[in-house]
This record gives sequence, C-alpha cells and structure tokens, in this order.
Amino acid sequence: MKIKIRRFRVTDAIELARMHRETIRAVNRKDYNKKQIKVWAKASAKRWRENSKNSIILIALDKNKLIGFIQLKDSEVKALYVHKNYIGRNVGKNLFGSLEDIAYKNGIKKLKCMSTVTAKNFYNKRGFKTIRKTKFQIRNQKLPVYEMVKILKQRNF
Repeated sequence: MKIKIRRFRVTDAIELARMHRETIRAVNRKDYNKKQIKVWAKASAKRWRENSKNSIILIALDKNKLIGFIQLKDSEVKALYVHKNYIGRNVGKNLFGSLEDIAYKNGIKKLKCMSTVTAKNFYNKRGFKTIRKTKFQIRNQKLPVYEMVKILKQRNF
C-alpha cells in the first residue's frame, strides 16, 4: 500500500464526513456509550468545509480512496481519524508526521490535543504527555478525554 498525503479540498468533504462518522461508530464504540457515539457521529460535510477555512486538514489516500485525515487549528490537533480497515497500517503515523513538519515550519513549538480514550496510546507513542483527564461536551453528552501536549523538535529527514 502506497499512502499519498495531500491538503484537503472542498470536494473531499462528503467522503471525509462519511469516513469520520463510520470510524466513530466502528472504532470508538469500545470506549464510549451509544448516546455519546450518536451525538459525536453527527458531523456533516458542511461542517468540514467550514473547518477547512481556518485550519489545516491533511488527507491520506490509498489510490483514490480517503483512508484518513488530520486537522490542525492554531497549535491544536483537532482531529485525527483513520478508516477502520487501515488502523495499524501507519496511516495515522504518516498523517501525524506530515502535520508535525508543517507545524514546525510554521513556528509552532508545542502541539496540544484533546485525545479520546481510544487514541490516547497513539498520542503517547508520538511523544505527547497527558496533562489531565477531563470531559469534552458535545451537545448533551460529556465524553471523557485527555488533555495532552507535545513539545516539537526539528525532525531529521
């Protein structure tokens, strides 16, 4: 498998929103209850088009199929999702590495994120440290998450 990473295009919004919802329903259900999953998995293509106006979104493709994405707004990783059939195949690692490079080149020295219970181990392996366990409010649900940070250093290529 050859992963291609590129910037988000507005034409990606529908496929990205679909993959986002499916990933939450398939992958995150082991760590969150049905009510939490239901409110979390409501992101629309319109929302992703809006998000792309004030953040960096990178897309991972296998051939022409969207298999993952990552979003950075200011110095915060707002989203990182990998298609359920591609987990464990370095998609997240490649997306994160590409985003780290962009962040560093843009003068960002520290990344923040609110990690899900599901993704906490992934972020730990990438050098993030947990600040505290907290709750993230989505409509009428409070989802447990971890506030995490990572100091960026220049990577050797």
